[in-house]
Amino acid sequence: MLQPVPESIADAIGRFDLPSMPQVLSRLLDLSDSESVSSAELADVVRLDPALSVHVLVAANHSFRALDGQLKTIDRCVGTLGPRLVRTMMACLAIRGVFDRSDGERSLDLTGYWIHSLRVAELARAIAIELGREDGEEAYLAGLLHDVGQLLLLGGLNGRYGALLAWSRDEEALLALERPELGTDHAAVGAWLIDRWRLPSFVADAVLFHHCQPTEIVAADTLSRIVWTAHIAVGWPLATEGAAASGFEHGAAETMLGLPGGRLAELRDRAIVRVGELAAGLGVDVATSAGTLPHVSRLPFENAGPPEHRAANERIETVVRDMAVMAPLRHSLSEIRDDTEVLQAVREAARILFGLGYPAFLLARDDQTMLTGADVGGQPPLLAALALPLAARSLAATVALGEEARATFNASPAADASLTDLQIARALGSAGVLYLPMKVGSRVVGVMAFGISEAQFVRCEKQLAWMASFARLAASSLEQGRGMRDRERQQEAELTSRFEQRARQVAHEAGNPLSIITNYLKIVSDRMPRSAGVHHELDILKEEIDRVAKIIRRLGEKSPKTHDEGEADVNAIIEGMAALYRESLFTTRGITLDLILNEQLPAIPGSRDQIKQILLNLWKNASEAVPSGGRLVVSTAHGLRQGGRDHVEIRLADTGPGLPTEVIQNIFQPLDPGRRPGHAGVGLSIVAALVKGLDGQITFQSRAGQGTTFVILLPKSERSAP
Repeated sequence: MLQPVPESIADAIGRFDLPSMPQVLSRLLDLSDSESVSSAELADVVRLDPALSVHVLVAANHSFRALDGQLKTIDRCVGTLGPRLVRTMMACLAIRGVFDRSDGERSLDLTGYWIHSLRVAELARAIAIELGREDGEEAYLAGLLHDVGQLLLLGGLNGRYGALLAWSRDEEALLALERPELGTDHAAVGAWLIDRWRLPSFVADAVLFHHCQPTEIVAADTLSRIVWTAHIAVGWPLATEGAAASGFEHGAAETMLGLPGGRLAELRDRAIVRVGELAAGLGVDVATSAGTLPHVSRLPFENAGPPEHRAANERIETVVRDMAVMAPLRHSLSEIRDDTEVLQAVREAARILFGLGYPAFLLARDDQTMLTGADVGGQPPLLAALALPLAARSLAATVALGEEARATFNASPAADASLTDLQIARALGSAGVLYLPMKVGSRVVGVMAFGISEAQFVRCEKQLAWMASFARLAASSLEQGRGMRDRERQQEAELTSRFEQRARQVAHEAGNPLSIITNYLKIVSDRMPRSAGVHHELDILKEEIDRVAKIIRRLGEKSPKTHDEGEADVNAIIEGMAALYRESLFTTRGITLDLILNEQLPAIPGSRDQIKQILLNLWKNASEAVPSGGRLVVSTAHGLRQGGRDHVEIRLADTGPGLPTEVIQNIFQPLDPGRRPGHAGVGLSIVAALVKGLDGQITFQSRAGQGTTFVILLPKSERSAP
């Protein structure tokens, strides 16, 4: 029943050629032209096409940015890749499709196949939701891809598989032809594809089992039974057509998942209507579709003219292809400055355009003496540890220093291929390796390496010049991004230097009036009798002016200290600040300031000034947010152990309206200063930086209408008594 994929078939379909529904790809290209398009908008279109979905799944699950574990939904995959990389991939798919059509004069109609796949996907998701399962999107994906093996066989075997499709009236007839002719079938090929690219395994099982007999599928996992049921049910006549489905498979589908009588037919009818609406939105007429298989025909073509004309035409086509491919790629890559993003985009473009799998990269060091894969993510461990001198004897070094693409299969002289090249081939899991030089002028950027078989090399030998052009574009993009970063660093250094110079001037100019104010406060204090009762407040005011003077002086320091030496009494700091700010920040606004201070609070290492700055920023925010009649409670506690250390806690809880959504989303990050005139928008970011400088932690809770609480944990001084 279940056939393995023969090696000859696996080799033929290894180019990963999956044709897409033109209307879907066209819509996606239109969306990609917009700089404001969101990942969600792109995902909504990608999920309408089996081929596009596979490409996005593969790319996301092999992305440098992929998280641990599999990405099983199109939304998460597109979100991981980002609109820019998806745009590059779609451009490559469109270009490859155009040239594939010109290569074989093949006319391909995917309408019936596409409608059938979408119907199964929509129904599978509806069934999963009806059963109360949380994997509705995974069920949709499995339904969408259940016949993807047909696309893969059509792309790899072309006319040979096209003939099988032409001789088949439906999928059962196709299966009967596939197994004796190919030694496998499209269900096994689809599962092979999903397994090869390490996509969700239960999806592979659902694809593999969708043609099983009812007596077999009943023992399978739930996802496989859902897809099997959806596949059977979409073939039933609509209730509006007046005919009823019958037969053993119909009865099995009705009872397979324990759905109430008639419920499956209702879900199926809704799915068909939904697909009709989606198709109409893309300009596809469902009524004209016949069957569920791809339809292939050959266009009449006479390759007239002498051989030299054909050779010239082939050369013209090569040049035009280079121009067509490189222009959109150059535009897409020019927008990227980060090396990792450039290499990710190049990897995906190469996989799509050349059908040889993902390339590896060995990049040259700045001194142009060594090739290494250490700075490239997502590569085999051997390549990450490899350091290959450019002066050493190896095909990789020869290609890096030269201008031509070469493979271990055509190394001439044969001595050019070394044991290092054999190691690289083994690391890539292949019999040989194809190297493409990555150069900009005479500067070596590196080499692009594809693990290939000899049969793959024969297939791609005619396009080596094109592939070499692609590698030069990749090298140019890397160098361009590095140049832009160097210029930005230089500009940043110049701006920093100018800022430091101006800051020193400001510190000098501000120091004089602050000194005058300090001296005047001393004169006032000396003239007032001790019985006046304001000397304590004057001392606090002088201390605050001294703190401002220190802050200004630090502006002019190139490497200011993160905090002063010594210890700080948090309770004393809070009490002193309350004496100075209670009236101006709270009482005049009708806000109550309550202090609940633990008398046994130990000292903490650090600067009094930094703690004051933290509290003052939070107090000012609270005084501006809390309405009249509200309250701010400041409390301290100790004995909290975290990370193996004892901490002091400072808690500030207000009864205000809660933080705005835009503040919560960017908490502790600088906000737009235009959000509220007169406010710089950096208070909480300063607080977070100061707490971090004290080796502490800050957290918050905020609910609309219920207030906001900030909790600060600062490590206790080791000299403090336990």
